[in-house]
Amino acid sequence: MSYQGLEVVHVVALDQQRCIGKGNDLPWHISADLKHFKAITQGGVVVMGRKTLESMGRALPKRVNWVITRDPDWSFEGVKVAHSIAEALQQAVTDVQVSEKPDTLFIIGGGEIFQQTLDIADRLELTHVELDVQGDAYYPEIPDEFHKVSSESHVDESNGISFEFARYQK
Repeated sequence: MSYQGLEVVHVVALDQQRCIGKGNDLPWHISADLKHFKAITQGGVVVMGRKTLESMGRALPKRVNWVITRDPDWSFEGVKVAHSIAEALQQAVTDVQVSEKPDTLFIIGGGEIFQQTLDIADRLELTHVELDVQGDAYYPEIPDEFHKVSSESHVDESNGISFEFARYQK
């Protein structure tokens, strides 16, 4: 437990070059990955950057949504706003303790937020997508202290994209 007794978990899909986004959107559509993401995070507390929320277009239902933005006047229906990662993490701790997943805080993007929280992450829930996309948002290099503890390979039936659900532990 690396942040005030909570397990901090990154949840993200990335391609072979660690691309996680292009034009403020996911560069692929894999229904099973979206369901996997929902199963992991639903009932919990998610922390994300403003662009990640805006790319989704709405707060994620059945989750407490924390958004980090430098803009002091920014607001969005259904989300709580923090102006730094430190502030978001401090505030989110209280929400986590009363959530359906009282031991876990989920970090869901984007690239800058992942980079700045990787040192406190305990677990990575990664979907490795077998594509090579030229995007504009990337996941950081996975540090050596993380070890893959489980994986499941799949192929999306609608588009033939191969992908793997992988769990890494520190």
